[in-house]
Amino acid sequence: MSFNEFFFPDSDLPRFAEEIQNVTASKGQDAMLGCIVDNLRNYQVAWVRVDTQTILAIHHSVITQNPRISLSHNDHRTWYLRIQEVQEVDRGWYMCQVNTDPMRSQKGYLEVIVPPTILTKETSTDMVVREGSNVTLTCKATGYPEPYIMWRREDGKNINYNGESGEFRSIVAL
Repeated sequence: MSFNEFFFPDSDLPRFAEEIQNVTASKGQDAMLGCIVDNLRNYQVAWVRVDTQTILAIHHSVITQNPRISLSHNDHRTWYLRIQEVQEVDRGWYMCQVNTDPMRSQKGYLEVIVPPTILTKETSTDMVVREGSNVTLTCKATGYPEPYIMWRREDGKNINYNGESGEFRSIVAL
């Protein structure tokens, strides 16, 4: 063992040059997580889905059977995990590992945004009521993050409700 190996045992081991940047993508878009490793030498990089502990890729090989996942790297230093047409199930933590002993790793989060959609079958349609009568209007929507619904009159005038005037909002709870 040399002097440097004895006093600086980690000096030749791979190290992460930067943190993995969290990524936000809309449902259906592609997302790419990048892992930058200095001094990789003969060690290998792996990508793991943290919540399921599923190995997605090891070095140059995609392990998962998910056809939307692919790999690429740049100069044996930057390793990319690409997920095509992200779905809600892809939301979560992803880990980049280097097979040192002990293993070194870092995590990045993939946020998947789902645009709001009004559920037409659960939403009120046009109706005619007598002035001064009570009416219940229903509007339901899905999306992520959870959408909120704001009620407005089509003519732009304020809505009067129990003697109050203004805009009314409701949080969607499904």
